[in-house]
Amino acid sequence: MTTVTAPRDTKKTTGKDAPTRRRPPTRFEIRENVPAPGTAEGAYFHYTPAEAAEWLPFSAHKILKMANAKAIPYVDNGNRIWLSGMNIRAISEQFTVQPFAKNAA
Repeated sequence: MTTVTAPRDTKKTTGKDAPTRRRPPTRFEIRENVPAPGTAEGAYFHYTPAEAAEWLPFSAHKILKMANAKAIPYVDNGNRIWLSGMNIRAISEQFTVQPFAKNAA
């Protein structure tokens, strides 16, 4: 026969005991000390569309529209649109117009 004991008292977490959860930035939020996309650290850093707009000739709204239309490469991580440094460099190359080569006379 097993003995039945009283249920244990469960500890309720309060605001002081709860672990602090880091809130991800919103799509129009610009963080401080963001590495440049051309650096080794910036190649894999995930930028918000507003942060990427500082490096590209498009507004944050235009970047979001282009990403939703699948016109530019982006990272779809957690139902948000992020751009890595490699994505920013690829978009920059995608919209770069090369000059015509002059014919040798």
